[in-house]
Amino acid sequence: MSQSEVERVIGRAVTDPEFRQALIDNAREACKEYDLTEEELDALEKLDNTSLQAFAMTLDQRLSKRGGTGLM
Repeated sequence: MSQSEVERVIGRAVTDPEFRQALIDNAREACKEYDLTEEELDALEKLDNTSLQAFAMTLDQRLSKRGGTGLM
């Protein structure tokens, strides 16, 4: 497994609302630029918007791509 790639995807998902929605809508398509295994893609497909959004809300707004606007 490529833990660093999964971390990059999760990090982007919590800081970039558009990517987060793309990941929820179609994880395989959203992650095509990442070097992920089938197992990792399967796991990412199971993420839900509520969990990602809740995590994103715990981060400092300065980390957001939009400075905190659009995390909802």
